[in-house]
Amino acid sequence: MKKHVTAAAGLLALAATAFAQPALAEWPEKPVTITVGFGAGGGVDALSRVVGKALSEDLGQPIVVQNRPGAGGAVAVTALKPAAADGYNLVATTSTTLTFDPHATKLAFSADDYTYIAAIGTFPEAFVALPERNWKTLEDLLAEAKASDKPLNYASTTSIDRVVTAAIAEKAGVTINPVPTKGGAEAVAQVLGGHVDFAYSSGTYYAQAKAGKLNVLAALGDNKIVGFEDSPTLQELGYDVASVNYILFLGPKDMPAEVTARLATAFEAATKDADVQALLAKRNMGTFAQFGDDISATIHKQSDQFGALVK
Repeated sequence: MKKHVTAAAGLLALAATAFAQPALAEWPEKPVTITVGFGAGGGVDALSRVVGKALSEDLGQPIVVQNRPGAGGAVAVTALKPAAADGYNLVATTSTTLTFDPHATKLAFSADDYTYIAAIGTFPEAFVALPERNWKTLEDLLAEAKASDKPLNYASTTSIDRVVTAAIAEKAGVTINPVPTKGGAEAVAQVLGGHVDFAYSSGTYYAQAKAGKLNVLAALGDNKIVGFEDSPTLQELGYDVASVNYILFLGPKDMPAEVTARLATAFEAATKDADVQALLAKRNMGTFAQFGDDISATIHKQSDQFGALVK
């Protein structure tokens, strides 16, 4: 009799567990929220919305995209850390928010505190200015700053652009002061409005530069920017620095493996969506994409590299 009671109790426990944790086929059972760590109109926001539409069709649930800008994406990432790890709360930000910022600034999170789902697109990061300034490259800007001996100001969006710009200013022997903004769209607006001398932009500048309303002074990544091959990289100008940055989608730490895999599969399918591909082309963001364990490994590797660099 004792054996029968024990077996019955075990079956009841298994049934209770199955009831408490719905099968993967039942996930998602409600809308998924993607909180964008930057303001509306920028690259992270634009891609999140078009990817969200494709995800909704794949997952069969609405994708709610909301903005929570501030501190180069850190405000949204900080708020995500204590959120329920059930796959319904995600954040879209830049990869350097996780790989660089915690090493350069005292923050309440590190790269180890999250589940990494996907990275889509590479930002064509650049310094940009109005054509009226008659600067064709960053060298022209720095030469004028030296000659006038007056500080310059620029629209800044992240910690890494402040570190990169400070390194350039120190080597060139000029003063360049950052003017913090809430994202790429605001940074470009600051330049177009004549409120700053130039701007760091992760890619929002592209349409205006293509239309001749902005000059690309230098590419911040390892490679030249497609369509602006005459603009030098920082390495070509003699600065041993670079910023390679992706649009990153992540969730709280310890999300169920099955849910993470389901999301990664949905994000991978979204990259094949015509609207997503069109936006990546329009923003000149390339075709980079990684998912699940692959992007997790990439983020931790870059975090280790930036940590060593900052030290």
